[in-house]
Amino acid sequence: MTFYALGINYLRAPVEVRESFASGWEEGHGLYRNISLNPGSELVLLSTCNRTEAYLYGAEEDVRTVREAFEQHAGCIWPEDMSFLYRDEQAIRHIFEVAAGMKSLIPGDLHIYFQLKEAYGVAVGQDCVNTTVHRLLHTAFRTAKRVINETDLSQNNASIPVRAAEVVKSRYIRAGTSKGGETRKEGPNAPTALIVGAGRIGKEAGEALRMLGIQHLSFTNRTERQAREAADRYRARYVPWGNRHTSAAQSDAIIVATSAPEPVLHGTEFASEMRHTPTLIIDISVPRGVEEQIGALPGIELITIDQLGKAETRTREMLQSSLENAGRIVDEMIGEFVSWVFLHQSLQPAIQAIAETFEAIRAQEVGKHRQQFSESDQDQLDRLTRSIVQKLLAVPVVRLKSVDPERIDFAHGVRLLQHLFLRQDCDDEEVAAASNISLSDAAEQEVSRENCPIDVPHSDQLLQDVERTLSDALRISSRDPNTVRHGS
Repeated sequence: MTFYALGINYLRAPVEVRESFASGWEEGHGLYRNISLNPGSELVLLSTCNRTEAYLYGAEEDVRTVREAFEQHAGCIWPEDMSFLYRDEQAIRHIFEVAAGMKSLIPGDLHIYFQLKEAYGVAVGQDCVNTTVHRLLHTAFRTAKRVINETDLSQNNASIPVRAAEVVKSRYIRAGTSKGGETRKEGPNAPTALIVGAGRIGKEAGEALRMLGIQHLSFTNRTERQAREAADRYRARYVPWGNRHTSAAQSDAIIVATSAPEPVLHGTEFASEMRHTPTLIIDISVPRGVEEQIGALPGIELITIDQLGKAETRTREMLQSSLENAGRIVDEMIGEFVSWVFLHQSLQPAIQAIAETFEAIRAQEVGKHRQQFSESDQDQLDRLTRSIVQKLLAVPVVRLKSVDPERIDFAHGVRLLQHLFLRQDCDDEEVAAASNISLSDAAEQEVSRENCPIDVPHSDQLLQDVERTLSDALRISSRDPNTVRHGS
């Protein structure tokens, strides 16, 4: 089993390639149903305007299966030269950096954090996540929170809709020396802006435009109720969907933020409504919401989502410093997760041995006395004894998982523990005899090792081995507190 991160994003693939894989995504529900992974494999699928990616804990065969599912969904061949495939620690780093906004089009964009949480929730609902990826994603979320709280990467709520609003402001409100420090058109000559799309991204763009001083704002949306609600919320005008081309052609700025599978502003209809004044159109939809030929019309400036990302306003020095600080947090959290993976994988054989031993004893004892109970009582007996075993198991399992791998050579100790619980057939007399022998007298007693592995002389030796291991580890630790030993 290996960690993988694979997919396409804005760093490698232009919007015209990404839109094919993002179209009709619907949170990935259908895609999960079409992916058949190996037993034990785990998967989270993520699709946003800037990326369609898969985070996988599985085998190489599972990677091919996911790619084929992407191809089937998009109806086109997987773009090998525009995609990526990371393994092991590189894959873990990618996931943590995505969650923290370090690989967003606008660095520090907080949307990706919530989008990844939603994608994780879908994967959980599809029963595609187990212990390892649960831990992986929760560590990624903790990494993101630390980056948000401990660095300046997400300052000013950097995001694509906010950046789009800033570009609109830069075109129509210029810095000056007048009261308030800005010069702007007022009254009927103030700039007008239309937002096409009243979903979460469209509403955020509307809020940003209002905060930046755009007075004349309109909303249109295919669903009238959403458009009216957005218009009421931001003191804007409602535009019926059928009038969108007329309103767009009469606006100074248009932000298109839809989830439609095809463009919603069409070249011929837009051209027929045009007035001969400069118009700024910012298309932050994926798939694209504006037909390309509109950008070729006179007086039209069309900015795509990829071009928007290149217009980062923060100074390179400030951004680089924030990314470096975030990188140190990611390094720390990767180390924590890798230690957990090593501990988890090391403990699994021991935990399995304990569980199998407890279950074998339970089944043996229940079998001896089963005939004393009616058929209905036998079912109740099974449930009761299984419940008792689970509660008994909880004690050693919790203790095992609380072992600090940086303080002791736990791998050797775990192997010894596993050996202690390897159980062959033991009869009651042998177990009773073994349980009554004190450790101090164990060397003088003879207990059959062939028939029962719970043999006290051998156990005494094992305890001595454990004690020696702990002593060695603590002695090494006292010399160098940073020493970490993960093997014997």
